[in-house]
Amino acid sequence: MDFELEDLEPIKQKKRKRIRKWSIARHCVQIFILLFFLSPLVLVEVEGENFFYGSLSSSQIFGIPLSDPFSALQVTLASRQIIWSYLGGALIIFLGYLLIRGRVFCSWVCPVNTLLEVTDKIRKYVDLPDKPLDRKTKMYIAIVTLVLSFVMGVPIFEIISPIGNTMRSLIFSMGMGLWFLLAIVLFDLVVSRRGWCRYLCPLGGLYQSIGKFGLFRVKFDHNRCMGCDMCRSVCLSDPDILEPSINRLEMYVSDADCTLCGKCVDNCPVEALSITIKKQDLVKLDAHREEKKKWYKGA
Repeated sequence: MDFELEDLEPIKQKKRKRIRKWSIARHCVQIFILLFFLSPLVLVEVEGENFFYGSLSSSQIFGIPLSDPFSALQVTLASRQIIWSYLGGALIIFLGYLLIRGRVFCSWVCPVNTLLEVTDKIRKYVDLPDKPLDRKTKMYIAIVTLVLSFVMGVPIFEIISPIGNTMRSLIFSMGMGLWFLLAIVLFDLVVSRRGWCRYLCPLGGLYQSIGKFGLFRVKFDHNRCMGCDMCRSVCLSDPDILEPSINRLEMYVSDADCTLCGKCVDNCPVEALSITIKKQDLVKLDAHREEKKKWYKGA
């Protein structure tokens, strides 16, 4: 749809008055998770009969062990033995993200993402480098990490994991993970925007591998969408994942890298985007029918 930039001004004014409900909800969840993991320091002792203790890598709530799936895979491969209770706790978490959508962990739970959203604000005022890399790199790193864990007998990523170490450092003591976290922030600022989350994090790679599954998707209403690209400007994953929907090739964002952060939904000036349970994609269905017609005519 053709439009002039001045046509957007009234819409932008209206958008500023809207409540960014998805961003607010996501930040509330992030704060809740942080406080939840810090709660043993305030409510009870870390050791003993607690309703909860642990970190994002491994924890226990009401006696039920829960584990980060990637951490559990590393430990299992490194130890070369199966601990069913440990893997069972990882399976609970894995199935939860599989049901919702793989990389929802990255935007709603991961503390590294929370920190990098702060560095994003710096980029609004300072022109910093943003070198694009291959988004599949993190999946390759995840595979290499699992292989090395098996060969070396050590859960490689857990030694430096900024996710697990950040939570453990807040609860217990400073560790190597915080230095690695500093390196991630510097990489984000001087090399590539959200470079760790988009291209390098092996945990993100694991969840990207199941990102095609899940009940929820960002949906585009093509009757409203003006193609203004304001959704692209705020995407936490990679603006390219929105291209098929912006170009009216699909109704739902199908890319496995979508984290369901909701920023594109909140930033749309005409409310053309929403997060909803995925149904049949009528745009893709129509395109498939057209392809079949062409094929039959050609035959």
